[in-house]
Amino acid sequence: MKLTRRRLLESGAAAGAFAMSSAAGIRLTVAQEAEEIRIGTLCPITRAGSVFGPGIQRGIQFAADDINTAGGLLGGRKIRLFNEDTQSDPDSAVRAAKKLIEINETETLLGTWSSGVTMAIAPIAIEGKVVNMNVSGTTDLRTMDKDEWIWPCGGSNIAYGKMMGEYAIAQGYKNASFLAFNNPSGITLGEEFKKVFVDAGGTCEVVVYNPNQPSYRAELTRALASGPEVIALGSYLPDTTILLKEWYAMGEPVDWVGPIWAVSPALIEAVGADAAEGIVSIGAVPNFDSPAFESFKERYESAMDQPILANPFAAIGYDMMITCALAMEAAGSSKAEEFRRQIRAVSSPPGEKVYTVAEALEAVRAGTEIDYEGVGGNMDFDETGEAKPYFAYWKAEGGTLNLKGPIES
Repeated sequence: MKLTRRRLLESGAAAGAFAMSSAAGIRLTVAQEAEEIRIGTLCPITRAGSVFGPGIQRGIQFAADDINTAGGLLGGRKIRLFNEDTQSDPDSAVRAAKKLIEINETETLLGTWSSGVTMAIAPIAIEGKVVNMNVSGTTDLRTMDKDEWIWPCGGSNIAYGKMMGEYAIAQGYKNASFLAFNNPSGITLGEEFKKVFVDAGGTCEVVVYNPNQPSYRAELTRALASGPEVIALGSYLPDTTILLKEWYAMGEPVDWVGPIWAVSPALIEAVGADAAEGIVSIGAVPNFDSPAFESFKERYESAMDQPILANPFAAIGYDMMITCALAMEAAGSSKAEEFRRQIRAVSSPPGEKVYTVAEALEAVRAGTEIDYEGVGGNMDFDETGEAKPYFAYWKAEGGTLNLKGPIES
């Protein structure tokens, strides 16, 4: 399914009781197994990821509510959520994950954000035989032996770098520079952007810079030395703020493009409308063409008091819960060891496309092969176990970041 420009613009305008037997290692009591399906949410409610975490958690809650309202799963069992805050910190996330697994007895952890957090809890999930769905972008998640325990849903750094490169090509740029934050995320973004850009006939120099500097003028001067038409960013908000302020003071004409986590309304507020004017942001957007989108949008904006486009990961959180629920129903079990093998089967082609909880559950129970099309993306997992969301671009105009249209490779 393709996102239409009209739908994009329309939406843009709307802009312990630990019941374990030490001998047998039984995780759930008989009563719990019969009465409820325990799901853990592991979202960044505080610190760096707090701009996204509460919305992701709310999206997961909406999905659980919809499933319970539809009669539950596996003959009427209701979903019960247990919520923990990763604090946007790997160590805190590990403690929270262990609590959810060992004390709350969950076999599903949904919502982790940031590569460091997900990579920290991934070994725990795999060892504990727990399914984790996340919105982390590190390419390490693509190459690790996940054995269908770990499922990235928010788009990898490779996907973001590719979309940024596709955008630059579509604008007709021939000479680019890339300023890459010196970590796996920034470097991977730069490598993929350069590959796409050079393959299309352009030239690109990648300039890597170290974090926590008071000034990036030397690196910026190097990026400008080749006379690029555009500078692309593999960065975060604090360093992007410094870079843009220093560039504006230099008065060198060049266009800018960066990922949504760096180029956001917060950046415009930090540097001012004049310095931000014209900068382009590339990011994930919900599936505007899904029949379930409008309902989700209304619920989210009412509950969170912010536009749905302010948090593209919220709709993906909804899809995580629905996908796991459909896999459980298809497997006839809420045990992660069993339902994980059905995740790809219910969410990716081939199969009859389904969009809402009710129709999806009805189809699974009828034995129909399905392809769940999510509210946040199509949830089509590739051979690495990663689902790529839909992408669009925004442009800073007069102090506002305005949605302009889709990016399609």
